Amino acid sequence: MKFIDPKTIDGAATLTEWVEAMEQAIVFSLSQDYIMPQRMHLDSGDDTFLIMPCLTKEYWVTKLVSFCPGNMSMDLPSIYGTVVLSRTGSGEPLAILEGNKITSLRTAAISALGIKYLAPEGAESLGIVGTGVQGIQQARFACSVRNIKQINIYDKSEKSISAFMKEFKSEFPNINTSVSSDTEDLCSASEIIITATNSRYPVFPDKKGLFEGKTFIGVGSYKKESREYPDSFFNLPDQVFVDTVHAKKESGDLIFPVTEKLIPDECIYSLGSLIKGDISLTARPTKFFKTVGSAIFDLYAAKLAYEKTS
Repeated sequence: MKFIDPKTIDGAATLTEWVEAMEQAIVFSLSQDYIMPQRMHLDSGDDTFLIMPCLTKEYWVTKLVSFCPGNMSMDLPSIYGTVVLSRTGSGEPLAILEGNKITSLRTAAISALGIKYLAPEGAESLGIVGTGVQGIQQARFACSVRNIKQINIYDKSEKSISAFMKEFKSEFPNINTSVSSDTEDLCSASEIIITATNSRYPVFPDKKGLFEGKTFIGVGSYKKESREYPDSFFNLPDQVFVDTVHAKKESGDLIFPVTEKLIPDECIYSLGSLIKGDISLTARPTKFFKTVGSAIFDLYAAKLAYEKTS
C-alpha cells in the first residue's frame, strides 16, 4: 500500500483531466452501480467529523474528514482529511491519500463543471468570496473552463487575501486580480461568482437586483443551519442545480428556500441530468449550482491520482 502525498496528488493530472474525471463521476452518480450510504456526521460543539464511504465494482473508498473552526486561532488548518482506496474484488488496500488535497481538487473541478455548463461562454470576470485554500483552487479551475481576464476577491482575513494573491499571481500573472471592498462590490463587478466560506449567514446583502443575470457557484454552506445566499436571491433562478440530489437535505442554501417556498423542490436538478441531456437550460439568465460533495467524487478523485501515479 502506498501513501500519496499532497504534492504528488497536485501533479498527478492536469486541471482538464480533473474536470473530466468529475464529469464522469457526476454522471455515474445517477446510476445504480454503486453503494454509498449517507455520510455520517459526528458533531461535537462547533466541530464536525465526517465518515464517507463508497463502493463500486472496481474500487471502494472511505474518506475521513474533520472540521474544527477553532484551529484557526492555533494557526492550524480547520479541515483535515484522509482517503483510503482499496480494490473491491479482493479488499486489498491500495493507497492512503492526503484528503485535503483530494477534497480541494475534486471540489474545484466540480465547481468548474457548473461554470462549464451554466455560465455564458464569453464570461471573462470572476468573483471569489472566501480566499482560503479552497478559494485558490476554485479560481484555478474556473480559469480552465472560461477565458477569465479579471478576478475580484473578498475575504475578512488579510492573511488569506495576501496568500491568495501571491499563489494565484505566480501561476496566472496575466490575469488582473483586485480586492473588493465588500461582497456587494464584488458581485457587481463579476459575471461568475463563487462562494467558498464557512459563514452561517448570507454573505451578500439582500438586494435582488445585485444577482440578476449572473452565474453563482455555492461551495460553502454544507450544514443544514448554514447559508451563503439571502432570500431575494432565490426569486431569480428558475432552475437550481446540485452535484448530488442528497444536497437538498444537507445544505441550508437548499433546505431553507424550499421550506420557505422561495423555490419549489421540483425545480432542483442534478447537474448530471443536464450533462446527459435529460433536461435543458431555460432562458432565465441567473444560474445557481450548489455543491456539497459526495464520496463518489472522492472515489473518482482517488482513482485518478492512484492510476496516474502507479
